[in-house]
Amino acid sequence: MAQALYLKYRPRTFEEIEGQEHIRTTLKNALTLGRISHAYLFTGPRGTGKTTTARVLSKAVNCLSDQADKPCNQCAVCQAINDDRLLDLIEIDAASNTGVDDIRDLRDKVDFRPGEAKYKVYIIDEVHMLSTAAFNALLKTLEEPPPHVIFVLATTDPQKIPATVISRVQRFDFRRLTLKEITARLAEIAAKEKLQVEPAAIELIARQATGAMRDAISLLDQLTAYGGELITLAQVQRLLGAASSQSVGDVVARLAEKDVAQGLALIASTVDAGADPKQLAREIVEYLRGLLLIKAGSGDALTLTAETQSEMTQRAGQFSADELVRTIRLFSQAGLELRLSAHPTLPLEIAFVEALMQESRVPQLSTPIAPPPKNTAPKTAPAPAAKESAQKIEKATTASTLTVEQLQSRWREVLARVRPYDKTAEALLRDVEPITVEGNTVQLGFHYQSHADRFEKEAKSKGVLEKALADVFGQKILVKCVLSPRKVRQKAVEGDPVIQAAVNQWGAQITEIHDKE
Repeated sequence: MAQALYLKYRPRTFEEIEGQEHIRTTLKNALTLGRISHAYLFTGPRGTGKTTTARVLSKAVNCLSDQADKPCNQCAVCQAINDDRLLDLIEIDAASNTGVDDIRDLRDKVDFRPGEAKYKVYIIDEVHMLSTAAFNALLKTLEEPPPHVIFVLATTDPQKIPATVISRVQRFDFRRLTLKEITARLAEIAAKEKLQVEPAAIELIARQATGAMRDAISLLDQLTAYGGELITLAQVQRLLGAASSQSVGDVVARLAEKDVAQGLALIASTVDAGADPKQLAREIVEYLRGLLLIKAGSGDALTLTAETQSEMTQRAGQFSADELVRTIRLFSQAGLELRLSAHPTLPLEIAFVEALMQESRVPQLSTPIAPPPKNTAPKTAPAPAAKESAQKIEKATTASTLTVEQLQSRWREVLARVRPYDKTAEALLRDVEPITVEGNTVQLGFHYQSHADRFEKEAKSKGVLEKALADVFGQKILVKCVLSPRKVRQKAVEGDPVIQAAVNQWGAQITEIHDKE
């Protein structure tokens, strides 16, 4: 079976570790001076080299070579670690061994001297997953460690580690790798594997990894099976569900032009063409971030072609810094909401509309509805017959029975009547659910409280909707806007500590919520 690329090209010396110069220099100096600590804490994002560095350190402290530059990767101990057969290197997954009994078992064994090497090295990955009792048991060992034991604790969440533990270790913070570092490494691996990869494809892979070298190499490995020896930008885009840079630029251009209709249509067509909505949100945010950096005079931090740089500089001039910050926040939030959205593009559409709902950027979508004529009282009283007829009509209208089912079945007709007068309102109403009908008042459930509040307070949008309802159902209908009960239940479920733990620790997802019967 072929070995995974990230394992095949895993760094075996300090010099091969990418992007963590401050850490590798400090550790090499400590080795030279003979000042090895009994416990280390390696913290940082996933895929940045924490466990790899721990393994290189374990080789260096046990290397049998006389040379100053260790590890040599030639002696028996170094080769045993490279082949995963040294019994004195113990790697523990704290996510699977969280209990106090696991740590007590470890504490009972640390007193035994190493069999082959000079030091027993314990690498505890995701150490923040240990229970409080387990941390207390580990603390005792860290306070009085045997001279032949070295602990390396690795974590992506150092905030969850007790201060008493952190105070007894040397802490090293790993940083995310830069785009330049990742692209250089990918190009090197591609050359060694005799792969032909388009430079634009390598750049997209590197951007997708968001600073994690392991993720980038794993994605390259996946593409070798998908695209063979020739890997193109189009193949990477298809695999990731990524939109083309042209589509992303066009969406932002529609924002700059305040063109709601074309912007929403472009989002829908991009997703229909195969782009993943979450990936599209991410790429829009990345593009807007580039505009913000250019606006702030930091465009040199971006790795862009001269043509793209010129295009983005021109586009940055169409936005203010405040507008860019607000829009970035909206699309970032949309990316998070897409995980739970029943509609594949709704959060993106709402973000697009909300980005243009500032007073300074609200587009004039169409001619507004003319205000109703003022209610001027007649100089003479109406004839008794006319008055009686009007009373009958008013009574019939009030008594008319309208159901939620009727509203749901004809909701598209209502939206069609809203659209010519207020496209923004129509976009916000697409995923609204009718909840109740009491008399001539309809209660509508919105997915977001801010949208319900805004719709409730804006007389124009509410008036357009009430007129559309009257046209469709032939009677006067008032509207009350609230947060959807389904959304209220969803928030309650998301706030449950057990659910939060499942999502944060095991990557669980909420796919459906059932009511109790």
